[in-house]
Amino acid sequence: MKFESLPNEMLFEIFEYLDALHLLGAFYGLNARFNKFLNDSFKLYRLDFRSVSKTNFTTVCQQHLPSITDKIISLYLTDDDETPNLPEIFLSYNFTLDQFVHLKSLSLQLIQSHDVLSKILVQCHRLSYLTHLKLIECVFNNEENYLVNNIWSLPKLINCHIDDIMPNGLYFSKLSVKSTSIKYLSMKNIICDLVSLTYVLEQTPCLERFNAAIISTEKNEKLHIRTSVLIGLHLSFRGSIQTMMNLFQQLCNLRYLTLTTTYLILNGHEWQNILSQYLPKVELFRLKMDFHFRQGNNIECKIDELLDTFQTHFWIIKHRWFVRCDWNPSNAFNQASLYTLPYAFDDLNFISESNSKSTCPNKHDFSCYNHVRTLQIESTASNHFVYFPIQFSNISHLEIFLPFNEQFLCNIPSLDRLKSLDVTLLPGDTVYDQLQLLLDRAPRLHLLRFSHLSDLESRLFEIHNASIRRLEFFTKESMLYSWYFDKQQCLSLANSSLGRQCQTLVVDVNDRNNVNDLIKNMKNLQSLVCQCKEDKWTHRKISSVNDEFIQWLTEHLPSTCSISRNAYENSIIQMWIR
Repeated sequence: MKFESLPNEMLFEIFEYLDALHLLGAFYGLNARFNKFLNDSFKLYRLDFRSVSKTNFTTVCQQHLPSITDKIISLYLTDDDETPNLPEIFLSYNFTLDQFVHLKSLSLQLIQSHDVLSKILVQCHRLSYLTHLKLIECVFNNEENYLVNNIWSLPKLINCHIDDIMPNGLYFSKLSVKSTSIKYLSMKNIICDLVSLTYVLEQTPCLERFNAAIISTEKNEKLHIRTSVLIGLHLSFRGSIQTMMNLFQQLCNLRYLTLTTTYLILNGHEWQNILSQYLPKVELFRLKMDFHFRQGNNIECKIDELLDTFQTHFWIIKHRWFVRCDWNPSNAFNQASLYTLPYAFDDLNFISESNSKSTCPNKHDFSCYNHVRTLQIESTASNHFVYFPIQFSNISHLEIFLPFNEQFLCNIPSLDRLKSLDVTLLPGDTVYDQLQLLLDRAPRLHLLRFSHLSDLESRLFEIHNASIRRLEFFTKESMLYSWYFDKQQCLSLANSSLGRQCQTLVVDVNDRNNVNDLIKNMKNLQSLVCQCKEDKWTHRKISSVNDEFIQWLTEHLPSTCSISRNAYENSIIQMWIR
């Protein structure tokens, strides 16, 4: 009652922080005032369809969206395991993107249909307010090669984020459209060479900040452009030192450089020369250099010699740029990693038996690795543990082998921000106890993935965590190691604590009746992604017209269930249930 008494001005401020799905679900239908406010007065809807149930999605599309399309300023469509086939269903309601006349931000993730992606991007050309675009892990056929030209043609686009276009990435050699509006461009996980980079920079003359990945196979490849206005660059580079210098020579206006290199080893004097000669305006330099020593003798002495070159006046006094070097004495390839401090990258591979040295006057300086979001732990119970004076406080994704040496937990004071946990279970008496230990420390965990199971024990169905809503028992990257659940195991899963609260399940099953058992017994299940051992598609290619397995599922599952095959991995069946 107190909330209802608030004036409209305060409701505006509160509602601006809420997604449209939550707004409509929580307040629409409460009373006439809220209905009128949501329909007539509120004009800043942000609509994010990630993780939405099919029931809520249908309700919003049929009852609410037709009357608020002109009030949507942000839209997120995804075709992932939690909302399979959502974009095609969305378009089947006869929505077109040009109806969202005030749309400022559009995000498209895991769109598996080339036609759907093309149709949406073409419709975007009529959006005069669209300034932000994200394409994440979408499938696109590059034979026609017009995706980038479509994007560069968007008249008001300022911020463009393109991440991991499948199956073959993007080709910029036919980029023929010049965009004078794009100022911020991220091409994460899209590999290009300096020829492609030349086209990108030439056709994006106002680009100020750029995230790119470059692999160059030529020893002396050059960037054929006039001096760029680029001031910020986040670069992953694999190539020769000469090619890298050729690149930097054309980027003399850079002020902020974040650089990851692979297979290059340069000492502090050489980096100083590159920065002073080619990048004199750089104010912030963040480096991660992964390399290996050609000879494995006296590694620690070589590390000391390398670190000495980063302790000159240029590094310590002028810029106060400190570095740390990590290496594993047991590594057969003599691999090491040197990086500037504080650590500025969002992922890190933590090896429990590694050694570490830095140029800091105190070994505890820069001990908080707050930028790290994805942490991979290489630690087993038998490993010798070397304590690093570093801590990870903002981990959202953790990958770990179990059993592990529990001493590493002193490096992670909290798992309060952990959203996804990827575990590989090896044989061991403490595996499930340690898994429960991790789950007890993760109050916001959404996804639990088992990348590998050595055995499907009954104790698996005894673990618990109140926040988990998504379970995965196979990954698309490791389908050769699939574990097929039988009828009893499906029922045990459905009756377990995690099974009762699970909304998205990714699992392999022995036969088609197991699919029915899971959907019938898992009352909160919204989406199911599976491979079935008896599915003929897994053994030979068959016509989708005569897809007997899909036909059987259509006949035996609820009529509201959306059923489709994964466009990229046809053996995977995707079901959006309720």
